Amino acid sequence: MLALFPTTDGRQVHVVKSVARTLETLELFDELRRPVNIVEVAMRLGYPQSSTSALLKSMVALGFLTHDNGARTYYPTDRVPLIGSWMSPALFGGGALLRLVDTVVERSGLLCLLGAQNGDHALYYHVSNPKKSLAHHIAVGTRRPLGASGVGYVLLSTMNDNEIRRMFRRINAYRPDGQDPLDIEALIDSVQKVREQRYFVSIDQVVQGSGLIAMLLPRECTDRPLAIGLGAPTSVIQDREHELVSLLREEIDKHFGSYVEQAERRRTASMWKVPKEGKIRGAGMRYTALTSKPESSRGL
Repeated sequence: MLALFPTTDGRQVHVVKSVARTLETLELFDELRRPVNIVEVAMRLGYPQSSTSALLKSMVALGFLTHDNGARTYYPTDRVPLIGSWMSPALFGGGALLRLVDTVVERSGLLCLLGAQNGDHALYYHVSNPKKSLAHHIAVGTRRPLGASGVGYVLLSTMNDNEIRRMFRRINAYRPDGQDPLDIEALIDSVQKVREQRYFVSIDQVVQGSGLIAMLLPRECTDRPLAIGLGAPTSVIQDREHELVSLLREEIDKHFGSYVEQAERRRTASMWKVPKEGKIRGAGMRYTALTSKPESSRGL
């Protein structure tokens, strides 16, 4: 059954209702990180209590949730994190990425998020809040326009200028009535600065009074660009910019630096690998196999 579901950027899209509710329920567990009962799930997500009960019981039957009969609460099973454990093992293997996020939150005392491109938007697919939460909240599943957000600028820095031009010419062509077109060349200039300094500071760009520092996670560790960001009130971001940038770089290197070095060594080695058969066009020499001795193609 299709239904209109609101997105975090104010749009409404047609989706299969049961699929949307299942995924929103899993995202709720990711945000709360504790057992919840039927009433709380229904209240937080705005579902009918009867439908919520049927949904949670179905997820228990399929092995994605466990049910505590005494407390009448539900909690995800190990099947949930294992579903995507095969993707980008350098990031997700052994929980390395989440350890990075937890360490950054603990050291900074700020909200930390992970974002990736989803169409023309940056999608925040993981958000972790500090124990002493600031008056700053971002929900899992939040979408921000690529051309108007800190995480979006960082993700755009992985694209070349022509790709950016093509994307935003299309976005400008189909923009809503009354919305001003984006200045594409100014956007490219800003993205170039991100490439040079390897991070971006967003101040009052999306929400007045809020800021965010974003940077890319190592491309050697993932199949698609992923960004990490620290969010806080504007004054905090402005006062602590250099400290927070250094913190992010230090922890990224600590958690993934060795993998990046190994990937670079493998890449360099593959560039100099001698083919098993065929000619090497240099100094008149020819190799018939790696174990063969070089023969002169001209003779002596």
